[in-house]
Amino acid sequence: MLERVKNELSSRILIEVERIKVTLAKSVAQLEKLSSEIASGHVGRSSEPWQGADVVITEDLPVIQSDTFYPAPRFVVTEHVRELSWLFENARDAFKGLDGYGFWKEEFFGRLGNSANRYITRLPKHTAEALLLAVLHEAFCIAEEMEAGEFRALSISINNEIYDDIFREIEAEGLAEKSEVDAFIESLGIEA
Repeated sequence: MLERVKNELSSRILIEVERIKVTLAKSVAQLEKLSSEIASGHVGRSSEPWQGADVVITEDLPVIQSDTFYPAPRFVVTEHVRELSWLFENARDAFKGLDGYGFWKEEFFGRLGNSANRYITRLPKHTAEALLLAVLHEAFCIAEEMEAGEFRALSISINNEIYDDIFREIEAEGLAEKSEVDAFIESLGIEA
């Protein structure tokens, strides 16, 4: 009887692992489609700036109130608000079907926001396409981490911090080198 239960559990686990792999493969396929669209000049524009998962994309940094109960969101300040918001919406649509999305979405979008901010800081004069591809590169990195079982998110956060904020410098996990991001963008025929 015990052997039968072990075999049934093993079978269920294998089925679940396969289902997760298939779902993640669909997410990656959507990212690949997005990168092709962007590389061919088909960049969409959202009707509204992104405000979700503790990330706000805006053209101007608002005055941040310190006397509020809720922590300030993570701001991405860019002239490409509508284009970057369009990418965030598409990334949401690609990943929201994955298990645990409600738990790790702040980490996911926080990392996309961090990658946008790093790119904007590193290259203040950039095209919308280059910015979107730099952020998309981070989404591919996250998908790889998920596939390898290495994606991490904090279960409790203080002041809107995410795993990426706290541990990136310590462990250098997932940190795409400048040359790696540039090579990804150039491979798609886009100039920064």
